[in-house]
Amino acid sequence: MKVGFNMPQLTAHSSQRAVREFALRCEQLGYDSLWVQDHFLYPENPNQSHPVHQFALGPDKIVQWPDAYEDMLAPLEALAYVAGCTENIRLGTSILVFGYHRPVTLAKQVATIDQLSGGRFDLGLGLGWATEEFAHMDTPFEKRGARCTDFIRALRAAWQDNPTEYEGPFYNFAKGSTSPKPAQQDWNGKPGVPVLGAFLNDAGFDRVAELCDKWHPAGHPPDLAMMRLGQINQIAQEKYGRDPLECVLRVFAAPKLPGIAEIGDQLMQPNWTGTVDDMMPHLKEAKAAGCSEIVIDCSFMPEITSDDHWISQPDFFLPLLEEAKS
Repeated sequence: MKVGFNMPQLTAHSSQRAVREFALRCEQLGYDSLWVQDHFLYPENPNQSHPVHQFALGPDKIVQWPDAYEDMLAPLEALAYVAGCTENIRLGTSILVFGYHRPVTLAKQVATIDQLSGGRFDLGLGLGWATEEFAHMDTPFEKRGARCTDFIRALRAAWQDNPTEYEGPFYNFAKGSTSPKPAQQDWNGKPGVPVLGAFLNDAGFDRVAELCDKWHPAGHPPDLAMMRLGQINQIAQEKYGRDPLECVLRVFAAPKLPGIAEIGDQLMQPNWTGTVDDMMPHLKEAKAAGCSEIVIDCSFMPEITSDDHWISQPDFFLPLLEEAKS
């Protein structure tokens, strides 16, 4: 099983030093991937809570978003920097919100990083939840599912051989050149990076089964993640004639890093809390369930108060990496 990290990106302590040393240490130790996520506006008076809070408190009670979102490096720019610092580790988005982008411009940004990194990019996409950010991008919040399906089709069309074009119910672009193309190929042998779908419900499962390379849930218990992957793979085979997809599971962690004595209340209510010994059963559970990769996300720990707290994570989690590879 592979192991990756959400790299330093959130909080004011995601400095140039933290990003560079974290990425280089992960690559040196043999971790498989580094990931970023996607927000650009931290509203003073939000229209809705974070989905975790909304689920716990109900839709009528609105509380401020996690503090970690208030200071956040731009995702693709951060990955482009890390691509230049590293040589082998894969680089991914966990996740980009489709509605904050346009298919052709995102296709070019992704292809550029994929080309310059030597074919190391994975594109995780999700529907998003922040209405303020959708409004700023002039993207309707309604019909996000259908709009996202059309977005992925347009994105893949932009990666095809020139001249290429696309016309769909929500997105279109004129016939022409959309180079560069990705260095990698999709399951049909055409240019394209792996697309990971972070979608739930029946329509979302169908979107993953038809258009994505992997399923990328967050915060799921491994058994639930693999049960839902089974539903996706049944659709993929029976409806679209595709081979089985894999599950890349993002887990929220609160490690007792050097200098952190106690772990307080965590937004994401992670099971992966405490020492490496505390977390080892969760790693073994994910491995036994059949997850192809776990992505460890410590971004929401209020106890991270220095660059060194970020930089110490690859060494802290090393026993879990060794168990995953055994």
